Amino acid sequence: MKQGMADYHLHTTVSPDGMNTMEELCEAALEKGLEELAFTDHFEIYTPGFQGSKYSPLGKFTIPYLKQYRERFEQCQKEYGEKITLKSGIELGQPHLDPAFAQEVLRVMDFDFVLGSMHKVDDIDFSERDYTCGQNEALCRMNLENLYRLADEGDFDCLAHLDLIKRYAARQGQRVSLLDYPDELEVILKRLIERGKGIEINTSGVRQGMGETIPAFKILSLYRKLGGEILTIGSDAHKAADLGADFDIACQMAKEAGFSALARYTRRQVSFCDL
Repeated sequence: MKQGMADYHLHTTVSPDGMNTMEELCEAALEKGLEELAFTDHFEIYTPGFQGSKYSPLGKFTIPYLKQYRERFEQCQKEYGEKITLKSGIELGQPHLDPAFAQEVLRVMDFDFVLGSMHKVDDIDFSERDYTCGQNEALCRMNLENLYRLADEGDFDCLAHLDLIKRYAARQGQRVSLLDYPDELEVILKRLIERGKGIEINTSGVRQGMGETIPAFKILSLYRKLGGEILTIGSDAHKAADLGADFDIACQMAKEAGFSALARYTRRQVSFCDL
């Protein structure tokens, strides 16, 4: 891994599925030669009036939960802020479903970086879907419709793991690709560019058996061809061992797609660092 890199998609024990503390991730980053981390713990937003289900229980993602994140980040900043650059962040799932609540969430602290994500359709997580029942085209189209709404309406800085749905289909032995819907995909990317929003190269797909990043190289190349300039790289690590994983692959991809710099954020203002 190239020295001095920044990992802009990380989950700590604040997230329901994170395995390591912020401090433990800092120690791992120092060992691996990373110079900057953005802690982007989960915050899922649901359709107003949604009462929860076995797929999407409510109760975890509350304002007090986010204040816990703020307290832990501030403490970590005091302990490690002189050793490594730390950025406060959040992975905001489906903010377009409840814009008023999303704004309330973003007012809790002055975030440096906001990832916008699509983890769910109809409040059911992609990981809980059945991809063997012949409904994948309909699900992809619903996903694309929601991705456009997110790109068009959401308050975020970069769109996370654009074609995430393929990860969960692959786990059930099914191929799903948003590249099969080029017109819809292009409209989404154009809208992101119009609004000054970036995308990420999420390396989790490489280590999770898919053999490629999220999004795929062709989607990354299309974003660049259309005029997209804002790109971050994130491991989507939920444990310290995955911090900065496969960043060499991501950097090479970025260069081949035509990028010469990666984006970094401070108080949600973008700057660029040469690849």
